[in-house]
Amino acid sequence: MLSKRLVEVLVIFAVSVFLASRFELDSGFAQASKESSPQIRLKTFDVVWKTVNDKYFDPAIGGVDWAAIRQRYAPQITTVRSDIEFRDLLTRMLGEIKISHLRILEFATLDKSLARVVVTRGLALRDIDNRVVVTRVVEESPAARAGLKPGFLVLAIDAVRVENARQAERKLADDTDNHRLAFLDEADMMREVSIEHKLPPAHKVESVGLLTGTRSILVETRQLGDDIGYIHFTNFIPPATKRLRAAIDSMRDARGIIIDLRGNSGGETEVGLAIAGMLVDKETQISITRTRKGDYFGYKAKPQKNAYRGPVVILLDEESASMSEEMTAGLQAAGRAVVIGKKSRGEDMDATFQELPMDSIALLYPIGLPRTSKGVVIEGRGVIPDIEVNLTRSELLKGRDSQLEAAMKHIRGLTQ
Repeated sequence: MLSKRLVEVLVIFAVSVFLASRFELDSGFAQASKESSPQIRLKTFDVVWKTVNDKYFDPAIGGVDWAAIRQRYAPQITTVRSDIEFRDLLTRMLGEIKISHLRILEFATLDKSLARVVVTRGLALRDIDNRVVVTRVVEESPAARAGLKPGFLVLAIDAVRVENARQAERKLADDTDNHRLAFLDEADMMREVSIEHKLPPAHKVESVGLLTGTRSILVETRQLGDDIGYIHFTNFIPPATKRLRAAIDSMRDARGIIIDLRGNSGGETEVGLAIAGMLVDKETQISITRTRKGDYFGYKAKPQKNAYRGPVVILLDEESASMSEEMTAGLQAAGRAVVIGKKSRGEDMDATFQELPMDSIALLYPIGLPRTSKGVVIEGRGVIPDIEVNLTRSELLKGRDSQLEAAMKHIRGLTQ
């Protein structure tokens, strides 16, 4: 989860990266001109270790002997032969701390790591009964044009067998090339199609710069049957705030609103607080963050003009993370929203970036551990739904979304 302070850091850091004399600009992206020297790698190692030692939210670092970790990894710097090997070394060292939002970011691949296949190709994949199943196909997307439908089983991408849904989504999001998908259709017949890369039309997409990359998100709003409003978006980014507020305002008289955060991997705190403010009638503590200096109580949703007062259901699944978890858990704890779906990913931290001497990478690290007003920590636990509902392939093949149906049923039950 990205804090308001982080937005400022991002702007300053992005400018410094693009203006750094050690970089060459190629096709609009910043790339290092050559391999880093041993001295730069050593300085980078020192900054990474010291940043965690001095600024990590928990001075005890979760019981990890960080000094011993330094002694173990520092001698290995002299054995690495490339920047890639050095990044791998840093990644292994950081992996000694079992926490989310602690990793090395590489600028050259940042666009790939920010990309979401539901945005760039129009489909979502989930593991159902140990099989990779299409669970969502966005209208008029490359996936829809290729004839893919919910319930189809993805077997291989470019003739390489897929192991799980997350791996398959990563493969499809990593570039802009066309890919060949082998799958089983509704009759369990083997088929193969080519799926292209294409962003949604302007009325469904919002984008924002993040360091040297760009994050694009999908935004879908519509009216369902029985006068129920529906909002789905894939990340919390500032450019989407106005659109999401307008959507909620337009649904002010709806019987209920369903906010679909399935697969939403998080984003900026202020966006989540702005959305929550459209749903509450009094100041509401969304989270309390434990920092190195003590608890921070500033994450409150402040009621907005024309805020929605009716029933709210939030849909989550196993790929919902970070701010999507934090906002949901906060509204759930306040009794303002009912959560339906599956337990979320459990990756919810306040985080920020640290610039490094090796200017092709940056360090992302946690500065705060959020918890709900009831003391529930989401990191490592996830948000537990009030009503757990699993998707099944058979229902998806019939065009049914059991989680969405459960949300609609719940609203009808409250408003009959």
